[in-house]
Amino acid sequence: MRWARRLAAVFLCGNALLAQTSAASPFDSADVGGIEPIQIDGRQYFFGFDFSADRVLTPLFPDAQAVATYATTHLRQRDGRKDQAFWVAQAHDALDYPQLTDRAGSMLDLRDFRRDLGELRRDSKTLRRLAGLDAPYHLVYLLETNCVWPEEGPPARVIASAKRLGLDLDDTSGWLESTTSFLSGDVAIPARATFGDAASVYLWYLDTLLVHQRHDWSKELRLAP
Repeated sequence: MRWARRLAAVFLCGNALLAQTSAASPFDSADVGGIEPIQIDGRQYFFGFDFSADRVLTPLFPDAQAVATYATTHLRQRDGRKDQAFWVAQAHDALDYPQLTDRAGSMLDLRDFRRDLGELRRDSKTLRRLAGLDAPYHLVYLLETNCVWPEEGPPARVIASAKRLGLDLDDTSGWLESTTSFLSGDVAIPARATFGDAASVYLWYLDTLLVHQRHDWSKELRLAP
């Protein structure tokens, strides 16, 4: 699963690992998961996450009570379902001890990213360096783990652009990272390619992530095309 594979289980530890490891009982179809925090442009959210499968389990919720209410019905721990008080306490604990990244990594400022992404969508042939397109790594990871990647591959025009850029045509997992480097000006675009080629590949990959989210985060992220 694309960038998510690179993170693997590096951040798993302590109680979080114990809480996420067993397969679901045939008598209980709730997902085994825990609560994680994320702050977007200064606003706090919580969501459910399956550490053993690297998979987002829920929409974004604006407070601990809301995610706890959802979790009492849809989530469980290895030893079974828990009451709302348990999930509220876990959500509050996660604010100080997030398991997927450190506290700073869970606090995302997307204003520059939205600005430059909007400009790229309006004019994919602009030659201006778009430094803000370097999306927070933790955000891309979560989009990856929340994505049901479609079976169909990229369209012919995107494949042609990827070829001119020298990207691996058999593995798209590095396309977003590579084209971010081109568009932000950190890496020179190959002579046979154009800024528009990099934009075409970048937008195809990112928008595929955004429109195939298992749980819709688009309202809070405000990034969907």
